[in-house]
Amino acid sequence: MQTFALPDDGPLQGLVASRIETYGGRHRATTQNPAGSLYPRGGPVLDPSRRRFQDYVPFAKGSGQVRGLSPLKLRELEHEKRHGGHLGAGPPHSPKLKEVPKAQQLEMRLHTFSMFGMPRLPPEDRQHWEIGEGTDSGLVIEKSWKELVPGHKEMSRELCHQQEALWELLTTELIYVRKLKIMTDLLAAGLLNLQRVGLLTEVSAETLFGNVPSLIRVHKRFWEEVLGPTLGEARASGQPLDPVSLQDGFLTFSQRFQPYVRYCLQVKQTMAYAQEQQDNNPLFHSFVQWCEKHKRSGRQMLGDLLIKPHQRITKYPLLLQAVLKRSPEARAREGLSAMIAAVESFLRYVNKQVRQGEEQESLVAAAQRIGPYEVLEPSSEEVEKNLRPFCTLDLMSPMLGVAPEHTRQLLLEGPVRVKEGREGKLDVHLFLFSDVLLVTKPQRKADKAKVIRPPLMLEKLVCRPLRDPSMSLLRGHFPSPSSWQGEGAVRMGIKY
Repeated sequence: MQTFALPDDGPLQGLVASRIETYGGRHRATTQNPAGSLYPRGGPVLDPSRRRFQDYVPFAKGSGQVRGLSPLKLRELEHEKRHGGHLGAGPPHSPKLKEVPKAQQLEMRLHTFSMFGMPRLPPEDRQHWEIGEGTDSGLVIEKSWKELVPGHKEMSRELCHQQEALWELLTTELIYVRKLKIMTDLLAAGLLNLQRVGLLTEVSAETLFGNVPSLIRVHKRFWEEVLGPTLGEARASGQPLDPVSLQDGFLTFSQRFQPYVRYCLQVKQTMAYAQEQQDNNPLFHSFVQWCEKHKRSGRQMLGDLLIKPHQRITKYPLLLQAVLKRSPEARAREGLSAMIAAVESFLRYVNKQVRQGEEQESLVAAAQRIGPYEVLEPSSEEVEKNLRPFCTLDLMSPMLGVAPEHTRQLLLEGPVRVKEGREGKLDVHLFLFSDVLLVTKPQRKADKAKVIRPPLMLEKLVCRPLRDPSMSLLRGHFPSPSSWQGEGAVRMGIKY
């Protein structure tokens, strides 16, 4: 049996709990630390008869980047011990400990994590972040499907290829769950532990990892209710894996995988936040490097882990199509076709939500750049007061005459040269929205654009191509700004 589950995180016995999360400890050590010790007076002392701290989650010895202190730093610590420096005995949050540079605190904490594992987080944090208490006994699988089917040598080549395709679906599922657990059991657990001692408190774990715990719950349930039973049936019967047994689970794909909508909507911002923190926060950069070099991470980079959910959700149709291609039976082909259709329907829905989110962001950004709509120069305060309600331009308001689900979009923008009259030329910046065309003038002092013409509603706009393929003639009808009565017209020769 080959297991894809994580190492056992069960409780361990060791020193008393008061020595768990401190370097200074709450009680002074009874013996002098040897020269070059990584811990100051009062720090954790390993009992020769005991090899683990109580409530520490162990990693394999030598796992990760065990970075010892340089000889210079060791001499500095020894000097502090002799002369009562800032790492002397005292409670962990005393003013003396705060004088230690945060970079040195981080290095010592990460060194301790590598040697002895991370302190166990409170139950509510472990439950929220899906940080495992032990091995997931159900998430195990054999090395090959042939171990399940004693008569595999008598099977046709086509059926063997079908089993290989089904086996890829099962094994890649467990590998993916293991990679999700890297984000929670290593990265999130490490960050939360550091924040409990005052390090990297400026980094938001919720922003960095989004709803990854929800994705883990989705896939555990999907394995327990859909993939696992199919595997268990083959184990019990010795018969090949049956693709039709997956049908009920995949037909409810959109309901089961709903948390992916939120993750895919936020993944762009999540990756930008992670990159920004690594670029501008040296302590966070050091922490991420330690995690990426840790044995548990499998040398996975943070950016690669964050994009894994998007890659996995789009891979299901390909995996199912590979099974369909190697399934000659009509019953299996019909079921697999229905499964593929259900998954692709959900992916189209996710893509639509992501596209609408991006369009909304683009609309908000454009609305922030476009200044107030001031076509007339008021002659008095009274005129200004009466004109003000008509000089507002709310691009975030719903479009008139269409259903609420149809939202305004920024279709195109760019600089053009407008020809007015016989000699006049004016460089303007056009914003083409779903329902309106805005003619604006860029402002030099800021990234703003001032509306210099009344908005041209597309339903009243006529565009005629000219002989010059780079030119078009626009004719727009709008209320005349000079009298606010009747119809006015403007003709613009626009060169693209």
